Amino acid sequence: MHTQLNILPKRVLVLGASGGVGGFAVRFAAERGHQVTAVARGDLAVPPGVSLLRGDVTQPDVIDRAVRGQDVVLCALGIRRKNHQNPWSPLASPADFTEATARSLVSAMREHGVPRVIAVSAAGVGDSAIGLNLMMRFMIRFTNVGANYRDLDGMEAVYRESGLDWCCVRPTGLKDGPATGSVASIPDFPFNAWISRADVAKWMVDHLETDFSQARTPIITEARS
Repeated sequence: MHTQLNILPKRVLVLGASGGVGGFAVRFAAERGHQVTAVARGDLAVPPGVSLLRGDVTQPDVIDRAVRGQDVVLCALGIRRKNHQNPWSPLASPADFTEATARSLVSAMREHGVPRVIAVSAAGVGDSAIGLNLMMRFMIRFTNVGANYRDLDGMEAVYRESGLDWCCVRPTGLKDGPATGSVASIPDFPFNAWISRADVAKWMVDHLETDFSQARTPIITEARS
């Protein structure tokens, strides 16, 4: 069970701020009174008080500049396909995008003494593969969804070996919609299990100071009544 600590204002870096989960993470962290820095390639509308750092996260110098002076990193990066609705669509990102970025991030965090990172992975990555439903097994094996999973598996390995205080949260299927605040931790990825990107972001912000030492890769989904 995760132990939630009292959350004091933090200097929070959000990678992937232009994406669905990352955009909500920026908003929710700012609403909680944290000092937020968002990283994006180009112009991005951010809430008042949020600092925007423009740069390409595949460049280690951008990561290095972003990490300096932070308390915690929220990473919502992920491989993109040219047509995100088509699982067979060619990749629009390097095949090792999140793994390579994690390596740069870990190096910069060690250099600048930033102790904690919470990153978005996926249910079914790593040792949770045994709990995948049949549809997801098919998608991973026969479509480019598999590229995402292989990359996230590499990313988790980087954090696992980093010596940092880390968590790779594993949401089930992502969907649009508001944050419900009704999130459950589950042991596997059953068919038709979904969670909104907003709820994933809220979970990350809610757990900025959680003790993850007993469970660093929790699977989360929308709780059902």
